[in-house]
Amino acid sequence: MQGAQGVQGAQEPSGPRRAVDRLRHGLGLVGPRHGRHGLSAQQLDALALPIGDDGVVAGVDAEGQPAVLGINRPTPYDVVLIGGLWTAQVLALRSAATGARVAVETGRPQAWMQMVHAMGGGQNGLSVYEVGRVPPQGASAGTPVLVVRDCGMRPPRGRVVSGPWQSVLTLLPYLSPVAPRLLRQARLAGIQRVSPDEAAELGRTMGLSRTEVESLPALPDGVTLWCTDRDRQYVLTQPTDAEIGLLGTPRRMD
Repeated sequence: MQGAQGVQGAQEPSGPRRAVDRLRHGLGLVGPRHGRHGLSAQQLDALALPIGDDGVVAGVDAEGQPAVLGINRPTPYDVVLIGGLWTAQVLALRSAATGARVAVETGRPQAWMQMVHAMGGGQNGLSVYEVGRVPPQGASAGTPVLVVRDCGMRPPRGRVVSGPWQSVLTLLPYLSPVAPRLLRQARLAGIQRVSPDEAAELGRTMGLSRTEVESLPALPDGVTLWCTDRDRQYVLTQPTDAEIGLLGTPRRMD
């Protein structure tokens, strides 16, 4: 009997006593038993996750996939858009929707007032300033800033420049004498429909291919050729119903 009792004493306790012992040793409670979730190596190869770049969705590319502009960055970032006000306003609106504060420097404030009123009178991410009157924005990782410079063909040198978590988008309605300097400084350039002469000049300035140069005078409304030092991508900006209600349909001219 003693031998049998000795064997029983050596067995692991069960029920409530076992749970108490596990807690005492820091092991926690035993959860419900389920079948394990696992994949074979062959199944893992077929697994794909739809994760893209982080940023502002500018539209869709030629394959219909989202085209994203990484505007909020910890390093200075300058963007030049040779195109229409409509595209610049869509990008500003979508940047604000990502949590960025947008400061617009413009000589035509009336063109931005509808957006300001729709977004709460400048209290919810978008403010408009006269040319040369943009105050320091205090950009940080928690509150990134996009400065939109809508200052015409010859924008003056800005008081507020790009910096950590503060990007600057300069809108040029056409190719102007200051465009080559701005394009050289920019890390990203967007080109919408331009004249054949302007396309040829941009081809020389930016090293565009003959096919790209020939495409520029015929680009439809809402299409932008976005260019970096290494990449070129045609992007179609497709507005949402809310954006159409606020800004209208895509257009190159204003």
